[in-house]
Order: sequence, then structure tokens, then C-alpha cells
Amino acid sequence: MQTAVIVIDGILRPIAHPDGIDPIGKAIYVGLREHFRVVLLDAAEPKHTDHWLGVHGITGYVKAYRPAEAHIAADDAETRLRLLASIRAADGADLIIESDPTCAAEEVRAGYTVMLYGKPEYALDIWDPTNPREPRPWGDIVNELDRQRALKAADTRLKEIDD
Repeated sequence: MQTAVIVIDGILRPIAHPDGIDPIGKAIYVGLREHFRVVLLDAAEPKHTDHWLGVHGITGYVKAYRPAEAHIAADDAETRLRLLASIRAADGADLIIESDPTCAAEEVRAGYTVMLYGKPEYALDIWDPTNPREPRPWGDIVNELDRQRALKAADTRLKEIDD
């Protein structure tokens, strides 16, 4: 049986409401359990995670992995890759369900099959309800338009081919 690795934060445990559970993430978990051995990847303290999983009825997973000191790197993607290498060696890692686009890109580069779970409230800071909504400065808008015009003018794919 193949193994699916689910990153708990951002999929099962919502970033905006860490005490709750994401109903779509839980449905993904339940669905994957039908055809995969499910392994969880988490960065929280084991006693907190085990309690949280029990409260929300998450059972039937093979193991919940947490990064040991040896796995912690300067950035999240490197930490995740080190932990995934351990998971792959012990249980397999045929499919990774990931919520961080940067980590997902690095995981694909490292040869993993990755499904990105992107909730819109996590995609941009401006979509976070706690983020103060300040208008973008006009100068930034003008500079962005100028930058895009320059890129378009330099793009050889858009220029006509002379016969």
C-alpha cells in the first residue's frame, strides 16, 4: 500500500484558527485513508499534537512525525525535506499533501509527488481578516505598470517575425 504524508499545519490545522480543524482538510484525510497509509508531518510539541488529533477525531494514521533537532534548518523547506527523507526511509512517501507553496516547489525539485492544498485566506496577506487593509501607494502602482510595460516590450515572443 502506498503512503501519503499530510502536513498538519495549513491542511488539518488552520493557520488562522489553530485550535480548530479545517473541514475540507479532514475530508481529504478521511478520503486518503481509504487507499493510502497516512503519515502526518507536524512541527508542534508531540503532547499538544496528540491531544489535538484526539479531540478532532483524527485516528487511523500510521505515525505523526515531528522534526528532531537534527532536522531543523534555517528555512522551513529544508527542514521539511530533511524530515521527508526520514519518512521516506521508514514508511515511504508516495504522495505529499502540502500547504506551503515554497515547500511544495522544493519537494517537487527533490523528486516527491506533491499536491498543494491552497486555501485562499493563506495565499496573500491581504486576504487575512486580521490584516489592516491599507490602499497600495499610487507610486507603487505606477512603478509596477512601468515594469510590466518594459517586460512586455523586451519579450521577443511578442514581436512580429520579419520575412
